Amino acid sequence: MTGAGTGLLFSPWLWLVMPLSVFVDALLPIVPGDELVMAAGAVADGDIRYILLVFVTAGIGAFIGDQCAYAVGRARLRRGGDAVLGPRRQKAMDLARAALAKGGMSALIAARFLPGGRTAVNMLAGRLGYPRPQFQAATLVGATISVSYAMAIGTLAGRLVQDSPLFVALGGMALGASVPLIVGVPARVVRVVRRRRGTAESTVEV
Repeated sequence: MTGAGTGLLFSPWLWLVMPLSVFVDALLPIVPGDELVMAAGAVADGDIRYILLVFVTAGIGAFIGDQCAYAVGRARLRRGGDAVLGPRRQKAMDLARAALAKGGMSALIAARFLPGGRTAVNMLAGRLGYPRPQFQAATLVGATISVSYAMAIGTLAGRLVQDSPLFVALGGMALGASVPLIVGVPARVVRVVRRRRGTAESTVEV
């Protein structure tokens, strides 16, 4: 199988680019690390050796990236101050702070599936002095789950789109990108219903 857009997926360079991209993705969410894992899963075509190599290299990159994000947060904690953040990053940090305070290790895992949440909550864990052993355990589990998730999405796309490796890879990326949006819709509906119910109850009490 060859294709102009998927040459990397069948090149030995993949085993260097894969962990590196997933690693950088932990610090800069604009890097398509997860999308590359999805694309690799999409074109794996049942090759167990290929699948295991993707899983191991991506998992290592994800775990090390998480530790570096934590270290960045610790460095800011030692300096005793925070950098000025833009509105979007500040909102992500506020959400991560609330989630970490309530959920602990489970929040560290769940945040990986929110746009920018992984970077924000990992840095925040370091900034708040979250215990390193618990952080490492949570990110080990989280890296395993997120890489498995990305590969599963890619594999599903590979079964749905079989015309060419390029379409398979793009299908995996598109499907993976759409899942958080689809999952987020019911959550938003629930929040709206609860808010209206709370407003109605307060009105009745008055």
